Amino acid sequence: MAAMSRIVLKGGLILDKSGERNADVLIGDDGRIIEISKGLSAKRTINVEGQVISAGFVDLNAHFAQPGNENAETFETGTRSAVKGGYTAVVAMPDTEITNDNAETARSIKTLTATAICHVEIAGAITVGNLGEQIAPLSEMAALGVNIFADPQSSEKNDLTIRRSMEYSERLGVNLHYGCTGGSLALKGQMNEGVISSKLGLAGIPTEDEELTVFRLCKLAKMTGARVHLQQLSSACSIQIVNEAQSEGANVTCEVSPHHFALNETLVETFDGRYKVSPPLRTQGNVDKVQKMVSEGKVDAIATGHRPYENHLMDYPFQESPPGTIGFETALGAAISYLDLSLSEILNLLSWKPAEIAGLSDSHGGHIIPGRPANLTVFDPKKPWVANGSEMASKSSSSVFEGISLKGLVSHTLVDGELVVIEGEIQK
Repeated sequence: MAAMSRIVLKGGLILDKSGERNADVLIGDDGRIIEISKGLSAKRTINVEGQVISAGFVDLNAHFAQPGNENAETFETGTRSAVKGGYTAVVAMPDTEITNDNAETARSIKTLTATAICHVEIAGAITVGNLGEQIAPLSEMAALGVNIFADPQSSEKNDLTIRRSMEYSERLGVNLHYGCTGGSLALKGQMNEGVISSKLGLAGIPTEDEELTVFRLCKLAKMTGARVHLQQLSSACSIQIVNEAQSEGANVTCEVSPHHFALNETLVETFDGRYKVSPPLRTQGNVDKVQKMVSEGKVDAIATGHRPYENHLMDYPFQESPPGTIGFETALGAAISYLDLSLSEILNLLSWKPAEIAGLSDSHGGHIIPGRPANLTVFDPKKPWVANGSEMASKSSSSVFEGISLKGLVSHTLVDGELVVIEGEIQK
């Protein structure tokens, strides 16, 4: 057995869906886990004593700028940031400058993902140009292996088109992911609507803009039986609407992003473009409620909403800067630092459940057992550090967590048994 082995992770605490245990993890030349036991040896030993060995994280909502705006991000640079944050799989949204809304583009993007250093599951657009009017050729893209289709901004789209898309998705056996921003109530909005937006003289975006969309999508999901995932919910009321739909039998799941359970709208008073995100940062009262709902198991997943832009755009006046933040490298730290959850519960939100939602649970998330691909993350849950966007691996350095002290840091990431991050340093 030792002759077959390549790497052993030694001395760590294995934490997966079956529980926790102290053992070594032996990984073979084929990139799969060979054995889990104590006292194992291999060609290469990685001492991870005092750290947690978990299944790699899975992000359901990653925005890469490729194809079309490679100056902002590429699959190569984006996934470097992902693995540094412990992600071994990410779902790439289709809302790039060249929309992934046809088989030819999907085929081209699949080729581009060869430069990625973790698994990239590409999502096709539900409608042509993400405009919500004409259903994209879903079956042609599904024939290429596209299993997720998304509309990152679905608010003001035709309900009949959404219904037909959901019915069509059921026949194809694919998942639909919807963003819940961009409705008419949010028109020209720059931040959360409320006292602070009035004080700053900025157009506001009310939570009702999101909540109305969530309600409509949940109703349509129940009507059609489609598998629907709702992205980046920022309102506690939105989460409650999803929970009620789930209790009524709707096949719907939801995610929140770290900045929506950790940070509040007062940061916008600096007029720093890094705090302009979509949906916007909300009131502290709402943040407290969202934290509580996440801690009570009412949210299915944590997703980053990683959306990089060229750095010079973030120097524009707040009203002119684009909304978005990088997020891969701060997700674990934010979850440990801001949520009243056990590590198992956090890993369920970052890894196990997202892998199920994305249809990747055969190779990501779940159990750490012999025979499975070694898509693994090693992290120190107690390690303190300060977020610094300029030290992150994305082309963009605009992090909404800039300068904030976090706890919990990734040291090693393995993708299909290959060590792509060692002691926090990317190896490719």
